[in-house]
Formats: sequence, structure tokens, C-alpha cells
Amino acid sequence: MADDVENNSSAQFTNTSLLLASRLSLMEGVAWCSAFAVVSFFIVVGNVLAIIVFALNKNLRKKSFLLVINMACADLMLGALSLPLFIYQLGGDFDIWPKQWNFSLNLFYRAIDTVCALSSIITAAFIAIERFYATGWPLKHRSIARRRAYYISIFLTWLLSVALSASIVGSLYKSIDVAVIIWVSYASILTLTICVCYIGIWTKFTLGRKDIRGDNIGTSQNKRSTKTLLLITAIALLSWLPLIVTNTASVYILVDKRIVLTVNLLNFCNSFANPVLYSLRIPEFRKALCLRERYKGKGKVARLAVTTTAIHLHVAFKQAVDVSGLLDHKEHNGEETETEFRS
Repeated sequence: MADDVENNSSAQFTNTSLLLASRLSLMEGVAWCSAFAVVSFFIVVGNVLAIIVFALNKNLRKKSFLLVINMACADLMLGALSLPLFIYQLGGDFDIWPKQWNFSLNLFYRAIDTVCALSSIITAAFIAIERFYATGWPLKHRSIARRRAYYISIFLTWLLSVALSASIVGSLYKSIDVAVIIWVSYASILTLTICVCYIGIWTKFTLGRKDIRGDNIGTSQNKRSTKTLLLITAIALLSWLPLIVTNTASVYILVDKRIVLTVNLLNFCNSFANPVLYSLRIPEFRKALCLRERYKGKGKVARLAVTTTAIHLHVAFKQAVDVSGLLDHKEHNGEETETEFRS
């Protein structure tokens, strides 16, 4: 029974249409694996850099950016753990390298991939809800939205991700169609929530609110922060919708393999697009990067100055020693001359 489950789990890929990947050419498989590997590299580098900048800069550790940091952590895990396993299995399906895909590795891949992916989209939904509340009821938001509330939201994000992942992965070994339907249902609810919040926020921005027009500076800062966070969730939404539609269609029809790989690549690209948005839309993030580069430049100049000063001191010391030796030599010769004169 265990062998049957293992064989079924190996055959039932997370994206069901990848089962017939061997029909594509070997060179095309190398190209797809290379593309996913490049995306994985940029995901890891970009999100590691983003987490470091957020951690070292106090100005970026705002309450509203805690969810963004949480999304960066989820994207980092996705690029460092899930995507390499995805590439390994994809290359094995194309016969690029031998694949040893046992039950434990398959279970680990499915669990980590589902948890990280769901955590990312749930965080995007929480960001949209938080911005909708901040835009619609700013005074209540300032009094209720404490840092503790954001920590609770982050905890709920991972708790929901683990619970939903358990239900999806558990049903996957019974019926892949049921698992896809459950996954699509959860993802559709989250994307619908994001869309509703977008409509509400767009309405507030379009119509305006008379009760907050007095504070122009605070309002402009709040609008910029809201637009930045909404842009992050909008890109997440656009990267998830094609995957949801493709997985839904795969239950009823056979989807072309290139379409499946394309929507997966688009979905993974969202994980490294966020750090780019941070540097473009968040002034504090951009300043932190510039200051870090400037500090490196100053460090190089300082090291050069220290080296030059050491060389100068060494030359001066050597010249002083030479002059001292010359004076001693002259003094010694003078003493000998005086002795000869006395004698």
C-alpha cells in the first residue's frame, strides 16, 4: 500500500499538466530549467537583501511594513527551498538528470511549496484589508492598529497557511481533482477579498474624504504608503490569477505544457518583483541602499588613507634613522680628529 501511495504521489505533480513534460524537447527542458534557476537566484538575493535592509534600518520597521517583511520571508523560503525542488523534478521529467523522487521528498516539497505560496497570498490579502481599513476609517485605524495586532496577523498568516496546506496535501493523495478544487477555492476567496478591498480603496481615493482633508501632509504620506502596498498586492494578484485559471481548467481539460510552465514562471517571478518595488516606491529603502553603498565607498577611502599614512610614516621614520646614523658617524669622526690633534 505504501508503494502504491508513493508511486501515485510521484505521478501526481503539483501542477498536473507537467505529467507529459517528456513530450517537449530536451533543449526546451534545459531552457525552462535555466529560466526557473535564474528566477530562484534573484528571489533569494533580492529578498535576503530586503530583509537585511529592513532589519538594519529603524525607519523601515514601521507597523505597516511588518506584513511586507513577512511576505519577504515567505518569498525567500519559496525561492530557497520550494523552487530548487521544482527545478529538480522538472529536469527529471525532461530526462536532463536522473531523478530520485521518494515519498518523503515528495511530501516535503508539496508541504513547503503550499505553505509558502499560501502564506504569500494570505499576506497580500491582509495587506489589502489593512489598507482598506486605514483608508476608510483612519482614526479608528490609528487607535486600534497597534504593533501587537500586526504580530497577531503574521501568526495567523502562518497558522492558516499550515492548516490549509494540510487539507490540500492530505486530499492530494486521495484525489488530485479534489485537491485542486480545494486549492482553487481558497485562492479564489483570497483573490476576491483583495479585489473587493481594491475597489473600496479606489473609491475612497477617487471620491475623497472630507474628514481627513485638513491634514495634507499626513494624508499624502498615507496615500503614498497605501499606493505602494496596493501595488505590491496588485502584482501578487496578477501573478496568481493565471495560475488559478490554469489549475481550474486542468481539472476538466488537458492544458498545454508550455502554458502551465509559463504561468508557473510568472507566479514565481512575483517573489523577486517585490524587492524591486521596495527600492522604487519606498524612499527609506532606497536611501538605506544608497547609504550602504556610500559607507562601502567611504570604507575604501579610509583604508586607502590609512595605508598612505602608514607608508608616509614608514618613509619618515626611515629618513630619521638615516639622518641619526649620519650625525652619529660625523660626531664619531669629529672625536677621532680631535684626539689626533691633541696627540
